[in-house]
Formats: sequence, structure tokens, C-alpha cells
Amino acid sequence: MLKKFLFALILCLAWISDAEALNFTKKTDHVSLNLTPEYQTLSPDTKTLTVIAEINIAPNWHIYWDNPGDTGDPTTLIFYDSPYYTKTKATHTAPKKSVFNELITTYIYRQKLYHKITFDLNNLNQKSNLSFTAVLTYTVCREECLPETIKINMNLPVKAEIEKNPSYLDKLLKAESTFPLPLEPSFKLKNETLVLDISESIIKACKEPEFISIYPKKSILSDLPKTSITKSGKLKVTFDEGETPKDISGVLLCSRHSYYITPKLSANVPPAPVAPKGFFYYILTAFLAGLILNLMPCVLPILSLKALYLTAHKERASIFSALVYLSGVLASFLVLSGILYGLRGYGTELGWGFQLQSPAFNIFLMLLFFLIFLNLTDKLQIPDKFADKLSKLAGNKSFLTGFFAVIIACPCTGPFMGAALGYAMNEPPLTYFAIFLSLGFGYALPYVLIEAFPAFFLKFIPKPGHWMITLKHILAIPIALTCLWLLWITAHQLRPHPQAKDILWETYNPQKVEQALDNNEAVFIDFTAKWCLVCLLNDKTALATETFENLAKEKHIRLYKADWTNHSKEIADALKSYGRNSIPLYIYYKKGESEPTYLPQILTTDILKETLN
Repeated sequence: MLKKFLFALILCLAWISDAEALNFTKKTDHVSLNLTPEYQTLSPDTKTLTVIAEINIAPNWHIYWDNPGDTGDPTTLIFYDSPYYTKTKATHTAPKKSVFNELITTYIYRQKLYHKITFDLNNLNQKSNLSFTAVLTYTVCREECLPETIKINMNLPVKAEIEKNPSYLDKLLKAESTFPLPLEPSFKLKNETLVLDISESIIKACKEPEFISIYPKKSILSDLPKTSITKSGKLKVTFDEGETPKDISGVLLCSRHSYYITPKLSANVPPAPVAPKGFFYYILTAFLAGLILNLMPCVLPILSLKALYLTAHKERASIFSALVYLSGVLASFLVLSGILYGLRGYGTELGWGFQLQSPAFNIFLMLLFFLIFLNLTDKLQIPDKFADKLSKLAGNKSFLTGFFAVIIACPCTGPFMGAALGYAMNEPPLTYFAIFLSLGFGYALPYVLIEAFPAFFLKFIPKPGHWMITLKHILAIPIALTCLWLLWITAHQLRPHPQAKDILWETYNPQKVEQALDNNEAVFIDFTAKWCLVCLLNDKTALATETFENLAKEKHIRLYKADWTNHSKEIADALKSYGRNSIPLYIYYKKGESEPTYLPQILTTDILKETLN
């Protein structure tokens, strides 16, 4: 009777403890993701945090390990980057081997698996709560297979005292019983043969040992590595031709235990991976992208006109005018990024240059450029009083000049810019707007320096004279071309022209891309738009060349063009899935590989040959 009472009491206490525990759960019809943090309340002095992720799978369904085997897609759990934490350690449950019809071998999870992730925390004294965003991506299969994603947010309050999470210890013990034990053996790797020197006790306990590399097969036609025990008692792993991995990292499956194999540091082992890029890296990247943006063809003519004005009116240049110009640039970046952020909160995904997807805005911009063209060619004389007001506005009061300079820069995306904006779009507000402001500082800096210190910079420019009239007429040419370009964009937006038949390019469709990848075909995706000048430049100099066409035919590459000239949620979502919200973006999947290769934003035929070969 007493035993029954004590057992009931323990159950009651466990139920009360679990009721007070902190867990974060989200699920689909087939899979659920539960995050259990080590603490349910953090303090400003908390240095580390461990999170147990429990993934439950519906009966008769399964998902795949990092290396799925002969078929399937890897399961990934990622946490978005943050300036307040860095992921330092991670491990997860060992898979099970599954053989179908004695032909197809896969490494899978059924029912349940765990991830254990440890973060280093910093600067928590600046936070009232710490937010984590985790994304689980997987393919869940029975007879049929479904690709799914679960995105979950975890918020932990930051208070004076730290408070442990009652359910964490139980989850930790359950999780650790499923993790591979660490093992760091000596090894020899020659050609397609790997020999591991593993202790005799482990070898004896492994009746049917199987080594699984963490790297998936390169070709669907290749065989998985074969594991055997040599006469001298060592573990021998034989890879198929061309399938030798970049290092020996993997899992050794035994009947009762599993071991995570990591290579000892030696000359034939590649260096450790570079630490993940974080906040300060992308701040610098955005700043450099802003500097380069000044050289883009949609920006340079306008800034040249302002420099031309300074040459004739050196006395109007001042540090105050430079700072006003800077404030105009930053204000414009804040307005645009604020619009993007606000719409994102309502579930609408737009990207850099979104306003050029509006025909009305393009018509307004075209008329404005046309007036500038007429004035530069002396066809439109501005009345003296009005001209004087415009001169003052463009000179000492440069706010609108800076604001307008950003608006016209939106069709351009230069090197470094896509990665920085892609990083910003998934970050909290403070980081998000800091990235855009850094981009603005880089964009404004060259002209700010010229206007703040004209005596230094303008001494390299000849004295005012007839050459200025000639230069003004020359600058009218790119302005006229900009007008024609905007007219061309608007015509396509208002009345889309049917595309000429092309044996290479297909209209982007995510289902078709997925199907091509399932068929182990090579795939190239061009995210472009008619208002993106860099995209058009790449088309002419690289993608429309005979070199690229021959490469695509020779390698049997499926080509998909994602035209974002008009707003498309489908394309916006696709960009987001690749961590971007701006174009150009070029994605290449090698034959038989599920991980994409990101090409540079400025293409050349040499880059294409190197990537596609």
C-alpha cells in the first residue's frame, strides 16, 4: 500500500514539475519539433545555453540522416545567426540502416531523434529577452515522400536571476543515450581505401560494423562504401571510384552502440572549417557593397552631375552640406528598409528594388530623367528664379539629392550586396536596420568626402571652362539610355511580350526544378528582372554567349529563368529560401547533388566554365 502511495506521489510531482517546465513545440501532420532550453529564465551573466531539440515522427513514416544513402534528402536543423549568441557545439542521434528489396540502402530515423546544441551567449545586459529562430528542413517518407519545413521561435526572458528548466535534465538524459560516442582513431587514407585503427574491444563488439561518411554520394549510380575487418583486426572502408570523401568524418554503426569518427589532425586532413560569419562581417560587407554601388551604371551619371555642379560652385561645398546629403541617403535607406520590414511582418515578401515592379513609379522616374536629359542638352531652359532655387537645393541643402540618389540606385545590386541583405532579412530589427544603415554609409561616403573637402579632391579636376558643357552633353547620353530602358521595362510590365522560343531556357517553376533534381539532372537558375541593370549586363556578356550555350548542352543542364520584372510571390519565396531578397542571383545544382552552388553577382564566361565543368 505504501509503495503504491509513493509511486502515485512521484507521478504527481513529476506531472507538476512538467507543467511548470518550458518547452516550445510546432508540428505538421507527420513531424513535430520540440525545443527544451536548459534555462527558462536567463540572467545578464549567463555565458552558455544548451538546447535539446526533440523531433517526433508519425508511425510508419521516416526522415533521413545527414547522409541519406542511396536516396532521400538530408535532415537539417539550423538556428539563425544573432549578435547575442554563437553556436559552439552540436550533436544528434545516430541513424538506423534500412535496406529496401536488398537493393536500396538508406540511413534514416523512425519515431524519434534528438539534437543537442550549445550556444555561447554575450551582451545579454542589453536584452530583456533573447529570441532564437530554428528551422527544421526534411523529407518525410512512407510509400510517398513529402518535403516539409518547420520554423519555430523560442523566446527566453532575461532577468536578474537565472532559473533552471525542470524538464531539461530528463530530456538531456534521453537524448544522450541516442548520441554516437566520440572516437578519434589513427587512420590511413589512400585512393579509395580507408583503414581505421580502432581498439580491439570495439571491433569485437561490432558484429557487422558499418562506416557511414557524413558526406552524401556524389553520384546516384555509385555504390555506398563497404566496411570490413582486416586480418590484423583493423577496420577497412572501401569507397566506390570517385567517391572518396574530403575527410573521414562519419558514424560507425555497431549492433549496440554507435561511434562518431573524427580525424586526428594530420597533413592529409583539411583545416578545420571557418567559423560562421556573423554580425560584424555583414556590417563590413554591406559597407563595401555601398561603396561599389556608386560605380553601377544607374548611379554614376547622377553623382557625376552633382560633382559637375561642385566644380562650378566650389564656394557652396561645405561639411554641413555633405552631412545633409548623408542624412538624405540614410533617411532614404531607412524608409525603403522600413517598408520592406513592415510588409515582411504582414507576410508579404518584397526585395531590393521592389518599387521598380510598379509601372506607375517607372513612368514617374522616366519623366524625371527625360526632364534632366532636356536640360542637359539645353532643350529645356529653366527660369532663372527656379534654377536658383534648384541650385541651392542641389548644393547646400542636399537632403533631397541624397534621398533621390538612393531611389535610383535600387535597380542595382553590386558585389557583396546580396549576401548582406539576405543575412539582414532574417535578423531582429536592430541588426536588420544596422545592415541597411551600413550600406547607406558606404554608398554616401565617396561624395560626402568630395563635398566636405573640395579643395583636396577638386584640384585634380581642370578649372571651369568649355569642357564642362561638353561633359554635360556626354552625361546626357546615359540619361537618355536610362529613359529608353525605363520605357522598355514599363512596356513589358503593362503588356508582357511573349518570349522568343529558346531551346535552352525554361520559365522558372519550383515544382519543375524539384522534379529535375529528383531525376538527378544538373540545374541552373537565373533570378533576373528587366529593371536590374547588372542582370542585363550578365545576360549580354556571359549567359547569352555561345560558350555558356555549349556548356549547358554538353553538360545537359536544365536552365530556368526566374523573371522578377513584375512582383511574384513565388520568386520572392524562392529567393528567401536561398537566403536572399535581391537580384541578380545565380544558383547551380551539379548533377546528382542536392546542395546548391552560389555564383558571383558579376558573371564572366571564365566563371561559368570553372563552375559548370
